[in-house]
Amino acid sequence: MYSKYTLTYLGNHTKNKREFNKTSYFKLPVRDGIKNKVKGLKYPFLIIKPNIRKLHTRTTHQLHTGTTHQLGYYLAGLIEGDGSIILRKGEREKISPKIVLTFSGNEIPMFAKLQRTLNTGVIYTEANGVCRYSVTNADAVIKIIHLVNGKFRTPKIQALYKAIDNLNKWRNANIVKLPLDSSSIDSNAWLAGFIDTDGHFSIKLTGSYGSDDSEVRGRVQCVFSLAQSELNRVTGESNVPVMTLLANFFQVNLLHKIEKASKHRGSAKTISFFAQSDSKHYIEVDYLTRFPLMTSKHLNYLAFFKGLSYLGKRLEREEVLEIRAIKSSMNKKRTYYN
Repeated sequence: MYSKYTLTYLGNHTKNKREFNKTSYFKLPVRDGIKNKVKGLKYPFLIIKPNIRKLHTRTTHQLHTGTTHQLGYYLAGLIEGDGSIILRKGEREKISPKIVLTFSGNEIPMFAKLQRTLNTGVIYTEANGVCRYSVTNADAVIKIIHLVNGKFRTPKIQALYKAIDNLNKWRNANIVKLPLDSSSIDSNAWLAGFIDTDGHFSIKLTGSYGSDDSEVRGRVQCVFSLAQSELNRVTGESNVPVMTLLANFFQVNLLHKIEKASKHRGSAKTISFFAQSDSKHYIEVDYLTRFPLMTSKHLNYLAFFKGLSYLGKRLEREEVLEIRAIKSSMNKKRTYYN
């Protein structure tokens, strides 16, 4: 599927039907997992502890093919997309910060692979179905911070700096706070991690391609989009600079709008962009061929990629049915994971 330039960060993490079941969470051998309860949660969930055995050194299981430093960039993108760096307060200040990544149940195999790669942390599913990968061990947190330090691009770097200050004070970590990464967006895997959390791939069918009842000429559109809140909810700083950088990379315009949040939080300003020009999809394809996605979002990208071959031409009836089937296999309608 990919060229010789394809890069990987975590190796093979495809799902095995014997290991993953939506109703029973993530099944591991007894030595790797124990059932537990957490105060405040109604239902028990499975805590997955890392396999302590050393990683294989074969090429297919290396953290990255060719350039091993890409794991840090990818991990930085994950944390900045849908992760948190949490500090304790008051009397608990001496306890090391923790790093938490939030994801859906479909992504447990990928995060289990990340857990084994980093050899630390626990994965658990809360009563509401939200899954989290949490790293609390001080030495492990220091290791991760060394991996991502200098690779952040968003206001979340302030949370990283506070964690570094804490670790330097209470753990004598002696970590130097590196500035925001200013390298080219397409030079590393940061964007792949960011897309894996906040990116979205879709296919739009209009006219006769979308409905047999329409007499309007049909059209196929492949759409890649990214959205962020205008202000970082923790630091209060603007996400506009980094989103502008990304919009320029994909050669699109930023959109500012107000979206309704929950009744308790009120409305929130968001910024987003939609890359849907037929002539510019080579940008996504070139980048994601060199730095592929690691979550099941990769499957949505592959469907998106198939959709590109239907652009700009009159489709025969058989082709219309094909593109409808591809569209119906994406995102919330997806039932197959491999």
